[in-house]
Amino acid sequence: MASSPGPRTGTPPPADGLARFRACRVAAQVDLGEKAKTPPLRGAGAVNGRIDVLLVGGPRKTRGTGEEVGENLGLGYLAAVLREQGVSVEILDAGLEGLNVTGLVRAIRARSFRVLGFSVVVQAMLRPTLATLAAIGERRDYLTVMGGHGPTFSCRSILRDVPALDVVVRGEGEETFPDLVFRVLGGQSWHDRPGLAYRADGGVVVNPPRPLVSDLDRLPHPARDKLTSSLQRGTMARLMSSRGCHGTCAFCSIRAFYGGSPGHAWRGRSPEDVAAEIEELAGRWGIRHFRFSDDNFIGPGGAGRRRAAAIADAIAALGHDLEFTVACRPDDVDHELFAQLKAAGLHTVFLGVESGSQRILDTLNKRVTVERNREAVRTLRALGLRPGLGFIMFTPDTRLEDLPANFEFLREMGISWRNTGDMLDILNRLEVYEGTPMAERLRREGRLRGDYQGFAYRMPPEVETIYRLLKGCQDAAMAARRLGRAMGLTRAPAAPAPARHPPS
Repeated sequence: MASSPGPRTGTPPPADGLARFRACRVAAQVDLGEKAKTPPLRGAGAVNGRIDVLLVGGPRKTRGTGEEVGENLGLGYLAAVLREQGVSVEILDAGLEGLNVTGLVRAIRARSFRVLGFSVVVQAMLRPTLATLAAIGERRDYLTVMGGHGPTFSCRSILRDVPALDVVVRGEGEETFPDLVFRVLGGQSWHDRPGLAYRADGGVVVNPPRPLVSDLDRLPHPARDKLTSSLQRGTMARLMSSRGCHGTCAFCSIRAFYGGSPGHAWRGRSPEDVAAEIEELAGRWGIRHFRFSDDNFIGPGGAGRRRAAAIADAIAALGHDLEFTVACRPDDVDHELFAQLKAAGLHTVFLGVESGSQRILDTLNKRVTVERNREAVRTLRALGLRPGLGFIMFTPDTRLEDLPANFEFLREMGISWRNTGDMLDILNRLEVYEGTPMAERLRREGRLRGDYQGFAYRMPPEVETIYRLLKGCQDAAMAARRLGRAMGLTRAPAAPAPARHPPS
């Protein structure tokens, strides 16, 4: 197989790096199930001030979106896996540190490293990450890597358009990225490794996918380098108890992301491993409020429900006074299970109800009814739990007759135009992501414009007009609220006190 030029340098890997990494997985075949058989390197770290890997979370615009910036657990997991093998790693999170592209480029240039890895966890991070790479340029002595949903689906286009990017990690990164790093640091070829895409001979090579991590308990708990910074911004601590979703929503990239690799679409950690991480957060960091970042906390079928109940029991057995948040499908909600979760500390449940129109739910392939959505919300409120509703008022298929059904549903749910915060939930317009059934359908119908950096579509003219009018009202209300805060007429929500540092 033809090889990629890699970093623009003729300098061979330093001798100390070769010695360290020849001793660690000569074949560089990362298998988390074999960790016990391969002792990690001890004492390996930065050499002459140069670290092995710099992991970067790119800038992201969140003002006016209702989105919070918290820890990037993906970077935390990668750092933990690499550090177990003696690789020196630093995490630089532009979102948490308030860096724009210029500030991020300056921070990257101030550091010395061998591999630069970018995590693109949401679409909003892609453009600024590409701008960062463009500013870095091609003249450098390190390898640049990118991973995430968008890069996975659009690896050919991104590598074609971005000369400063050397490699895309496709799918999950905890085995593929360390495999790549070990080979780079050991001076070995990496071009035939599964899960990678790169340029070669004027084109792009896309290697076969690597199987998903089958047993998530094999992963170390994520590094918490940025936990204090996240808490100081007012966000809750996050942890992941499962990956994937058994839903098949037409607009969601989760199923396609995991479905592109061999393995099960949904995988869950054991209740014991989840409880051990919570105990660490509570005992070492003083965390009492946290959020499960799972795509769908309740797994498929009876086994998924039994696991959720066992997690509730495991959390309650810790003996801490905890509160936590989960996300799940509306048809996963039932009184008995969620009463048990509430007894363990469940406070808020995020439900993707999406629409009050059954026609729209069907076009989104939600496989749920409007009445089942109502029932889920009623059940949560009867238990004293707070429902958080994901709602998409406008989709490519929205017609005028769908809007009254949406407004009536929202009124029943207690969402009001008089609450400026509620307007963020009301006026969402569906974003189209590469790799989704929605993107494929709109492309076939000739209704999709744009590229991997951002897609656009037109709704029926009368619906488009209503959207623009309502969006203008929303923007004006948000601007008035910001002005009121700036003038001291209204107060911003107070951020919680930061967690204490763990003992050294």
